Amino acid sequence: MCDQGPGVGTDERENGLRAILNLGHTIGHAIEAVGGYGVFLHGEAIAIGMAGSALLAAKLGKDRSIYEDTVSMLSALSLPVRLPAEYSEDALMEAMMHDKKFKEGKMTFIVPDSIGAVSIVNDVQQSAVREVIAQLKKEGSPW
Repeated sequence: MCDQGPGVGTDERENGLRAILNLGHTIGHAIEAVGGYGVFLHGEAIAIGMAGSALLAAKLGKDRSIYEDTVSMLSALSLPVRLPAEYSEDALMEAMMHDKKFKEGKMTFIVPDSIGAVSIVNDVQQSAVREVIAQLKKEGSPW
């Protein structure tokens, strides 16, 4: 048996270290569910989710350059950073409420503090998430 040392294997419930690997997954999994798992590849949906998480971080008071840098890096890799206009905010919100990070009426998101550093933010307001989804459907920078 290989000893991995402290790391993701020691956090099976995703409460700490393992949770940081979920950057972009809350929105990304909702995109996959709403799209029927055939519109975007998993990594593409997560890329849009990462852009959304970075935008949410800016809405929560983090430096907006995190969002701009995230979008720039993902775009340089030819990954999508926008949602198609036909994706319903209501459908995406409903899908996110079935995510394992939605507990007791509260939404938990992993948001970047800077490139390479994240925070777990509990009790994110649904209105802020709706704003992020709406912004991800618009062309150009949200600033």
